[in-house]
Amino acid sequence: MHSRFDHIDSWIFDLDLTLYGPEANIMAQVRDRIALYVERYFNISSDAAHHIRHTYWKKYGTTLGGLMAEHAVDPHGYLDFVHDVDMSLLKHAPDLRVQIEALPGRKLIFTNADAPYAHRVLAARGLDGVFEDIFDIHRMQHVPKPASVSYDRLCNELHIDPARALFVEDSAHNLGPAKALGMTTIWVNHDIAVDRADTAPFIDHEIADISGWLSSIHTIERTI
Repeated sequence: MHSRFDHIDSWIFDLDLTLYGPEANIMAQVRDRIALYVERYFNISSDAAHHIRHTYWKKYGTTLGGLMAEHAVDPHGYLDFVHDVDMSLLKHAPDLRVQIEALPGRKLIFTNADAPYAHRVLAARGLDGVFEDIFDIHRMQHVPKPASVSYDRLCNELHIDPARALFVEDSAHNLGPAKALGMTTIWVNHDIAVDRADTAPFIDHEIADISGWLSSIHTIERTI
């Protein structure tokens, strides 16, 4: 293992667009399912539903947060509906599985999705059984990343020492609270334009692909 990561004993991974790429089109499906839920719930047009979806997302961090706060929507039924998506474009990743399994220490998922959906994604990628635990939106008490309280809950419940933890995430703004706790942060950048001046203080390493990054650090280990 590269010396920069010798101290890491907890490897924490986001799920969507981190353990698979944008070409799978999963998140576009989820977005459309969210809008469809809103459309049916309020009996409104598709355009109006997308507007509410986006408004609640901006205000509460997730559309679910707005629906719960303002309309007492049941999160379980909502998440079952919006996560009913086609996983067929997700392919098994045997090399990624080997690379993650080879990491020394605990392997964990930290996601704003729920655990049943996460298990489906992991199974579709051939990563089922690799991760010790999934810290999902229910265990966050429906307060999503990047709310710092959910990072505190993650560390407290799973007994994680942030100074010995690494967090891999595709949403740059979700790395800020992790860095503030002392975690090593890895940003999976899918060619997204962001303000580097704003993100630089809390991004330790920027990568284009998780498999390529893991392969590189394992290669370094083998050559030392």
